[in-house]
Parts: sequence; C-alpha cells; structure tokens
Amino acid sequence: MDWEWDSRSHKKIHTGKSSIKKLKDEWLWQPFKIKSAAGGNRSYQVGELLEDEVYPCAFCNGTGERPKGSKCPVCKGKGTASVEPPAVRCAYCRGTGEEKPRTIITCTACRGKGIVHVEEPIEICPHCKGTGKEPTNKLVCIKCRGKGVVTVKREKEREIYDSEEIEKFGDFAQETYQVNKKERPIRSAVSGSEKEALEVIKRLGKSDRIAVAKNMSPPISSSYAEQLCNALLKKGLIVREGVLYSII
Repeated sequence: MDWEWDSRSHKKIHTGKSSIKKLKDEWLWQPFKIKSAAGGNRSYQVGELLEDEVYPCAFCNGTGERPKGSKCPVCKGKGTASVEPPAVRCAYCRGTGEEKPRTIITCTACRGKGIVHVEEPIEICPHCKGTGKEPTNKLVCIKCRGKGVVTVKREKEREIYDSEEIEKFGDFAQETYQVNKKERPIRSAVSGSEKEALEVIKRLGKSDRIAVAKNMSPPISSSYAEQLCNALLKKGLIVREGVLYSII
C-alpha cells in the first residue's frame, strides 16, 4: 500500500496504489504540538531556538513520576531537566522524550529530555528534512542525530596581512582599503554570518542584539547575535552606543 501526504492535515493517507517506496517527500518535517506541564498545546517549528537552561521534563511531563507512583528515570523526580543553551526541541521524538508514542522507553536522541543542545548557526538537516529520522527507516538520522537541524560550518576567515588589500563587505560599502603596515594591525575578512549581521544592521539602522537576532535568516539566538556584533566591532565595521549597534 502506497502513501501520500494530505496537504491540509499534514498526515499520510492510503492511495490504494501498489507498494512503491517513494520516501523523499514522505519525511518532510511539519510543525507539531506538544502538551506542556501547565496544560495546553503549543506548536514548535523545527530549529526554533530556545535559550533557557531548565525545562519541564518531557518524559514525565513535569510531574516527576513515570510511571505514576515511581520516580521519573530522566529527571529523578525533580520534574525538570537541564540543557545547555542554545537548544531545540528534539525532532526525533517531537519533544515527547519517548522512543515511541505512549511508551516508557526514553528517546534515543534526547535521552528523554525532549530538548537537545545545538551549536549555532544552524539549518534544517538536508538529510532527513528536519524529521530527525532516516529517510528509509525510523532510526535516528545519522546526520543530525535526531535534532532535525545541523550546525552550519562557518566560513573560514582568511587572515589579511600587512600591505594587502581588504574588502569591506556589504552592498552598501563595496570599498577597498589599503592596509598600512605601520598604521594598521593585521585584520581578517568578514565571515558569512558576520556579513549577514552587518547587512541587517545597515537595513534596520540602529539595532540592538535582539533585533539583529530576529532579522537574521534563519533567526538566531540573541547571545549569538551579540557575538557577531562584537566581532564586527573589533574589525571596525560598526559602532556601539549603549545597547545599540550602527554602521560607521
């Protein structure tokens, strides 16, 4: 029996056709809802960055018991789990902390916490399309390890030495400066992430780290945005007035 996606409900439905493996589109990630310890549901997008350090334990839903009457094996009865920020909801178990729905086996990817630490910058895993699962089976994705996202390799910054020309990146400042051996120290080129942050600041005008973080594509955490802005400050490409950054 073959399957296809119902675009309205984001669920797979029977087609009645012969069984032919057509898995590329079947595993495309869709938003999912998670029940919180306080009650109610919330939809989470894959790669949505979380910056807290403590979260309700996903495996016991913050009760500290799993099964009822016994200490939760994940949080040891505390009802909370700690994860170093930044973090994302586990794509493999959809943030439930369970290996399979309604089971008492902890998720292989997040070890029952429902949250996993990531290194920024991130992008949707190109191998599993954000599901956290292998395209041909239901095992943990070998590329992202169930997170649904992967770390983008930073563009290697090449060092520019004395008497070499350096380019000041950005469509708004395509000018070339000559490094004077006596007057200017060794500098390095702007990385891809720094260039994007520079363009965001130029577009918004005076901006704080939160505004820069939200306007990056994809959005990043405010702490990572601050790192990028500080790097641009050291390279003399922007100035800071209080908490606001602006182009020189």
